[in-house]
This record gives sequence, C-alpha cells and structure tokens, in this order.
Amino acid sequence: MTTQILNFSDEQLKELVEEIISTGSAVLHDQHGLTQQQYVEICNRIGNCEAYNYFMNPKDHPEISLVSGQTDDDGKQIGVFGKGELQWHANGTARHKFDEICVTLYCVEECIDTVLSICNQCDAFAGFSEKDKERFRTIDIQLDNQKDAIYKISDYDYPDNPAPENEIKTGAHFYQEDVDRRPLVGKHPNDGREYLYFMVPYIVGAFENGERINHEALYEELWEKLFKSKYMVHHVFREGDLLFMDQLHTIHRRSPVKNLDRMLWRCAFDYSNINFT
Repeated sequence: MTTQILNFSDEQLKELVEEIISTGSAVLHDQHGLTQQQYVEICNRIGNCEAYNYFMNPKDHPEISLVSGQTDDDGKQIGVFGKGELQWHANGTARHKFDEICVTLYCVEECIDTVLSICNQCDAFAGFSEKDKERFRTIDIQLDNQKDAIYKISDYDYPDNPAPENEIKTGAHFYQEDVDRRPLVGKHPNDGREYLYFMVPYIVGAFENGERINHEALYEELWEKLFKSKYMVHHVFREGDLLFMDQLHTIHRRSPVKNLDRMLWRCAFDYSNINFT
C-alpha cells in the first residue's frame, strides 16, 4: 500500500526532499483525492510557495497554477500550456534570481499520450571531462527574457481566442528583470553540486573569460553533451501522481497533449522549512 504524503512525518518529508535534491526528481504514485488546500499545505511544509494572481491561479489558492487545456463555459482557457509541445526549460527559466527551486505537479486528470522528460544537468556536468568542466566554469551566458521562449502560447492553442497568457508570457514583465548575464555553471545551495544553467530557449550571447564567443556554437556543443538518455527519465502522468523536480539540477520538456481535459496542479517553493541537520 502506497504511503500517503498527507501522513508523512517530518523525517519522511526530509527524506523525500533529500531524494529530490540527490536525484533531481521524485514521484509518489496513488496520492488520490488531494484537495487544493491539502496540496498547498503539503508544499508549505517543505518551503515557502510562490503565489500569483493570474487567470490560471485559483482565487482561494493562488499558490497553485492550473496546467491544462480545459476551457470554461465561455470557451476561455483556465490553465497554462494547453496542448503544445514545450521545449527544454526549467520553471523560472527567464529568471536570473529565483528562490522557488522545487516544482511539483499533481495529476488530477491524466493523459496517457503525453510524456514529461527530465534531464539531470548535475549528472551530465559530472560526466564531462575535466578539461570541459574547467572551460565551462569560465563561461557566462546572456539571456533574453523578452522572448516567447517555451512556445508561443497565444494563437497556437486557440487561434480564434488568443490565450490570456499574453500578459505573462515574457519574463521581463513577469519577473521584472532585464537582459542579464550569469555563469553557465552554478552550485546548488543545498548540496553544493555543480550544475549547468543551460536555459535552452533564452540564450542570446556567451562570454568566455569576459570575451564574447559564438553562443550558437556553444549551444550546439552543450546540446550534444547534455541530452543523452543516461541523464534522462521520462514520465507519463496517471491520476494521483505527485511529481517533484529540482529546478537547478534538472530541466524538462513535454510532448504535445492530445487530451485537453488533462489537468495538473503546479506549485513552486523552496526548501526553507526542512531541517537538514
């Protein structure tokens, strides 16, 4: 019988978070019947949840974002990322500074034709040659968070009824940040492991030891080195699945959705309420 996360002790929750940080992701099956309130309470036991006031956030639980192609009685989208393929990204891709480093997805309505792929950037970096590691540590990347990066939401899913995501789809507006540079290699704040900050859709420049280099060539090199099956896991959601992803250790992508009734609840948070000692 599957242990219900609602009944997890503090120690069990700590062990779950340690697994997420260690492996990049974790999934609990058969977590059926969670209410939105219970879901938020679970996430808040781990850390502080981000909350927004957009169309995809339930008014009573703004910590939750609906990920779905469902529409309301007026035919308007009620969730984000309806049916299109999503490129490799991490939630918060457009941000240079973010605290909500864990994302969880809870499956309310499944779609067996849709695959979520997760790539572990820590494991990939650890597998690089020492020469490559040293070089990548000297590189900064420049991101353009004005781009419709993950995929062009409006007109794609509902060409006759543009999605209300127009108001949030650019990082500069959503996260209040300008184009900036940051190191290609970072260290995870919890375990100190090095990871690649390979934000696939946003890279518009690169600098090695402060000198501009060909960012497209870097992009191609990283793509070839990173995206290998040994660094990946693939998940098909079934109802009651509760999946966690560390957004520094991993990036993920999604295949197209055929069943627009598919419904996931998404929360993002840090690990600040876990006592690691």
